[in-house]
Amino acid sequence: MNRTFAYVMLFIVFILLLSIKEPSVVNAVFLTVMVTLLKYLVTLIHELGHYLAGKLVGYPVPLVTIGERKPFWRVSFCGTLFIFCYGFGGLTLMGSSDKVSRLRSSIFALGGVLFQLAAVSLAYITMGIGNADNYFLPLIFLVLNGWTIVVSLYPSIIARNEAYYFSDGLLLARIIKSREIHHD
Repeated sequence: MNRTFAYVMLFIVFILLLSIKEPSVVNAVFLTVMVTLLKYLVTLIHELGHYLAGKLVGYPVPLVTIGERKPFWRVSFCGTLFIFCYGFGGLTLMGSSDKVSRLRSSIFALGGVLFQLAAVSLAYITMGIGNADNYFLPLIFLVLNGWTIVVSLYPSIIARNEAYYFSDGLLLARIIKSREIHHD
């Protein structure tokens, strides 16, 4: 049994004991877990958008990573390694291609945001905003998607595993400013 599992089990026992005295603790823990799972789902949707956009424009996509910390599951699908890690954040690597163009690279850079917008729209068309008793989770889903879109489009350099990557916003800004796209 590893240390993380032991801490999680200790936390669960603590919450169960505390919920005997104060039932509202269970609701708070439930909402915390749901927000955490929704954030992971939002990241998965965003990175899946980059993956699908890359495949749509003919770019090889060798790696999609969901999370930032220690991996807990790996799967290979259609020539792409999907790595699921603890933590939030994500990374989709675009491989080298002879088909590089500003339009194709822009579609790849915006793929995550556009797929998120489509997923949120589909969720609200099919499920609505909820009712008076169940409005909180749909609202949190909307806020987390909005926050992820804003953070993704903010031009910045991201350091991960001793390497540096461009955010979607910085990649898009470089595409717009350049006449040619060169990959190292």
